[in-house]
Amino acid sequence: MRILFVGAGGVGGYIGGLLALAGNDVGFIARGETLAALQEHGLRLTNADGLTTVTQCEAGGTSAEVVDKLGGVDVVVVATKALKSGDTFADIGTLSDVPIVTTHNSVEVHFTAADIFGADRVLAGVVRGYMTRTAPAEITLNPGPLSLSFGLLPGIHGTPLAVPELAAALKDAGVRSTYYGPDGAVLVDVWMKAMFVATTGVLGAVSGQPMGHLRAELRPQLRGLMQEVFQVGRALGIPLPEDAVEKNLSLCDAQYPEATSSMHRDIVAGVPSELDAQVGALRRMARRGEVDTPLLDMVHALALKR
Repeated sequence: MRILFVGAGGVGGYIGGLLALAGNDVGFIARGETLAALQEHGLRLTNADGLTTVTQCEAGGTSAEVVDKLGGVDVVVVATKALKSGDTFADIGTLSDVPIVTTHNSVEVHFTAADIFGADRVLAGVVRGYMTRTAPAEITLNPGPLSLSFGLLPGIHGTPLAVPELAAALKDAGVRSTYYGPDGAVLVDVWMKAMFVATTGVLGAVSGQPMGHLRAELRPQLRGLMQEVFQVGRALGIPLPEDAVEKNLSLCDAQYPEATSSMHRDIVAGVPSELDAQVGALRRMARRGEVDTPLLDMVHALALKR
């Protein structure tokens, strides 16, 4: 399968690297030091056991350049950070009739992609896994799950031809994958993931603490943030399960204690982060659903001042 990744950071680099190792034709749109590293030595992937694997793949600065090297493309996976800079989707608008999978920790980005590319081409994706970019084109998979699931947006029917093939390719590469099908069923998973990653990310950033501290000393605050996300989702018609908050707290309990999200690390480092795409998006959705979110408002304001 010919798969184009936009971005070769933690998510794109590790999952794309595994797909390449499994025999797929994988290419990356990248820039700067990452592009140079990809072209010089390929991807270096290190798993939780410390085993490092190097794999070669195509790379270039534009979609046209990479697609030409691949001899075409069957599906695009967007694995950039959702930043206000506007670079989220690179230049994939030059491609036509190719399914586009988003992987961002946001309840908005897939709808933004639908406005740009057409809802019938966009699949909302959900990634689970703690991947850390340790150097350009060098990614470490930390202990925990690894999956990429995706599905059609509400109101869209008919499965793009490349979708079942992508799900099969992911599983063959050792990445768990579920295809949710039509009617927006994937949005439950999108909101469950947002309930986990946005809350732990922003609370971790403003407290300066990793997962082990959040799920213990700050558990009441974490639960309160998750409860607000639950209330917003329900107000907007997302059929989140009644035990959604407890499921996410249990997921926190299962992570390694030192775990932090990329948004947490970016906020602390003072570099552009996904705060707006994650927490800002939840607050905008809350206004649409007429739900008060005092805890989300507070941590968002504190994170802006870091």
